[in-house]
Amino acid sequence: MLLAVALLGAAGCGKEPVIPPPPTPNGETGEETVTLEEPEPCSNKIVAHRGGSSECGAPDNSIASLKYAMSLKLYGSECDIYWTKDNNVVVAHATSDYKINGLIPWEHSLKEIQAAGRLSNGEMIPSLEDYLKTVMVSGSCTRLWLDIKATSPADYAVKAVQRACEIIKEKKAQKFCEFICTSNATTARAAAACMTAYGIPVGWMSNSAPSNHIAAGFTWANLSAKSAMTPYGSHSIDEFTRAGMEISVFNVDKAGSSDGNAVTSDSDVDYYIKNYPSMKAICTNYPNWLKSKLK
Repeated sequence: MLLAVALLGAAGCGKEPVIPPPPTPNGETGEETVTLEEPEPCSNKIVAHRGGSSECGAPDNSIASLKYAMSLKLYGSECDIYWTKDNNVVVAHATSDYKINGLIPWEHSLKEIQAAGRLSNGEMIPSLEDYLKTVMVSGSCTRLWLDIKATSPADYAVKAVQRACEIIKEKKAQKFCEFICTSNATTARAAAACMTAYGIPVGWMSNSAPSNHIAAGFTWANLSAKSAMTPYGSHSIDEFTRAGMEISVFNVDKAGSSDGNAVTSDSDVDYYIKNYPSMKAICTNYPNWLKSKLK
């Protein structure tokens, strides 16, 4: 009776009654409500490169690939960010000439980029807010590793990190986000400033000595596994840990990977597995594979 009265009251006011969405099989409404400001404890230090799209088959930087990383209870899911003309942040992997759906992001609005085409699974190209809404849910232990992609000029990469920090603060998502930053000095200075102002960790991708990282204001280095961090590279994990820095690498993959930054040989994979306990994280295109190797 109370329900009937409520519906009549709504009709009397000239409004349609609000009908809740149908329940999902687990009894929930199907709406993802933002309930967390801090990730749940995580039992691993694996980051899925572009959500592990190479492994799960979803488009990279898609919501589907992010949900795949979350389903594996991974420490992080890496994605690429760009600033748009309407002061938004889009999550996508641009082409070598900085185009997303054929459009340069800082010359177009988010809606224009989204209207220009969909991902191969039918998804709309997501914004940073879409990613935050997806990951900040009950039971999630996964952080976003936001890759500040290099741009020319660097001003647009600077705008990307600055606007991303503002959005993250607005959503109270500081503990759900970490940046990895191009080695470009101009962008690095902006990232270091945001790290100080917003308290969001930043890993600098500069293939240089720990002293250079520390001088630039960083305490975490995120380096290519292939060019810098193999046993034959110019630096070593111990070099950074002795300097009091955190260290992570990208990417440690299974044989057959075509990623130019990846190591895939048994000896190199074993090297990183051996050093895993002392590292901040290992990024990979094949997170479920690496998770099984670490067991």
